[in-house]
Amino acid sequence: MRRSNRSIAVPGVRPLLVLLAAGSVALAGCAGAATPSPAASAAASVAASVAASAAASAASSAPSASPSAACPIAPCDQPIVIGVSQALTGDKADPGTAIEQGYEVWAKEVNDAGGLLGRQVVIKSYDNQSLADTAVSQMERLATVDKVDLMFGPFSSVLTGPTSAVAAKYKYAYIEGAGGSPSVFSRNFTNIFFVQPATADHQADPFVQYILSLPADQRPKSAAYPQQDDPFVSATEDGAQATLEAAGIKTVYKQVYPPTQTDFSAIAAAVKASGAEIVLGGTIGNDSISQVQAYASINYQPKAVYMTSGPSTVGPFKQALGSKVNGIFTGDGWVQTSKAPGNDKFVAEFHAMFPKVTDIGTESAEGYSVGQVLQAAVLGTQSIDNAKIIAWLHANKVQTVQGLIGWDPIGRPNGSFLLEQYQNDKLLVVGPANDPNKNGDPVYPKPNW
Repeated sequence: MRRSNRSIAVPGVRPLLVLLAAGSVALAGCAGAATPSPAASAAASVAASVAASAAASAASSAPSASPSAACPIAPCDQPIVIGVSQALTGDKADPGTAIEQGYEVWAKEVNDAGGLLGRQVVIKSYDNQSLADTAVSQMERLATVDKVDLMFGPFSSVLTGPTSAVAAKYKYAYIEGAGGSPSVFSRNFTNIFFVQPATADHQADPFVQYILSLPADQRPKSAAYPQQDDPFVSATEDGAQATLEAAGIKTVYKQVYPPTQTDFSAIAAAVKASGAEIVLGGTIGNDSISQVQAYASINYQPKAVYMTSGPSTVGPFKQALGSKVNGIFTGDGWVQTSKAPGNDKFVAEFHAMFPKVTDIGTESAEGYSVGQVLQAAVLGTQSIDNAKIIAWLHANKVQTVQGLIGWDPIGRPNGSFLLEQYQNDKLLVVGPANDPNKNGDPVYPKPNW
């Protein structure tokens, strides 16, 4: 059952966030309400934090609707509305909430500085419950009923793929930070802009290159590939597997499991029985935690473990696994200690807005970067016309907290990922060797669980 939509606002202030959650969200003063889910609580926290900030920084008088030097695009008394269908509950809730928090930090920063082209920004977000069909329906609503000005993408390729078709249908620029599977770009849409350094099929390249750089007597001879049925995962795993096999590292186990899988005991037993020396786990979120727990429970000790997604959502990953995180590799485009211009400001503002989050997930930086890209295009065109924004982004690169990003004609970036590894309970950048963010060296073999 769809719950009523609720606008979070402050009297006399244009709202910064409109949160339309399909999951339960308990608001202060609702006596007797059921205890909300962690993701719903996070969503409510986002809304309350942003609304309070908007109230604190709002001007005392209402703006004029007429254009001016400070506001060249009418109506100046109305906000610029950005529509999002986000995974705030369901199996992708943790990374979905993290990327949404990145959007909110960016929006607060923009509004505190006077808005975009003199107009405040509102992010109108629906909770798609991690379901693709729901996300598509919500995107249709955002375009045809809500008639939002602009759009951001959701978390994950499995949601970005179908929703990008809706954005293309209605000619929106679709700036997104978490849909990097080749399948997202297979239809050759020209309105998609993926805001990470590279696409999913290159995510594991630094790990594969590291493994192949090991001396012959240390290099593993076999690998296992337990992976979720997901287009992002398939692209990453298949590319890594082909390269490792070509180098003589034999595939001794490969199994695709459904997104709903929660019990990994049989998979762990089979991986251990295969004798695989390294594991490349094709994970998205909680399955990364469940895989590690299952391996540790049967004392399976591979020499290296790489996971596609999950370890980068640092807080929940560390909270669930404790010291078992140590030695696990992953690949991403950002770390909290990044030396990219503007990163220190992003980290400080994120912690001010979400003080309980000590370790910022990569997804939050991806969301913030999406906002940076949109902001650059709006200021570059002095417009919120989607056609002009699309043309500008195809002609320009944008500096983000993930680095300088540009795109090919169908929205694929052409950079490279970092290689990261947990050491002493911290996620360090251990490659590439010449990267300015590198603050550690790879540990191989990994310490035992």
